[in-house]
Amino acid sequence: MNIIKVVGLAVVLLLAAGVCGTAAAEQVDINEIGDVTTGEMVTISGTTNIAPGNRLAVTVTPIGFAPTNKSAPGGAAGTSAGTAVVQKGNATANTWAFEADTTGFEPGEYTVIVEWVEGDATASTKFTVSEAALAMPTATTAPPSTTRPATTTAPARSPTPTAAAPAMPLAVAMAACALAGYLRRR
Repeated sequence: MNIIKVVGLAVVLLLAAGVCGTAAAEQVDINEIGDVTTGEMVTISGTTNIAPGNRLAVTVTPIGFAPTNKSAPGGAAGTSAGTAVVQKGNATANTWAFEADTTGFEPGEYTVIVEWVEGDATASTKFTVSEAALAMPTATTAPPSTTRPATTTAPARSPTPTAAAPAMPLAVAMAACALAGYLRRR
């Protein structure tokens, strides 16, 4: 009978180790946004290891945003909120994207917060909105030179995709306890 108890305990430990080893923490990453001009559509996007079909809440607010008079017309200028649905990505990460219209945004810095609706994965970043330049008439007929220095961005981290639900470790632990109780009675 002692061999059966030892084998049962070994099975329980192996199950617990397997579940703990495969359940990765959910992550959300945001790609660099850069500078945006007032009135532009900006794509806020990133990668995640959250399974496709899940929803992410995306909120854009100006830095220094404070409560305002709710009876004032127009609401809070320069805010945007909505959801992005996680799409199947490549072998290393799934993707998501959200379109924000910066019409009505005041020039300044803005914070983007992305939160998983069904869990506690979250990410944030900042970007700058600048005022659109006014076209000035020129006295010459030569076209203006518009050279911009090349910029490079660091590659985003690529989390490992997982579809593990938060309830899975609990279910395996309960099954292991039931198996241990059964073996103990024998």
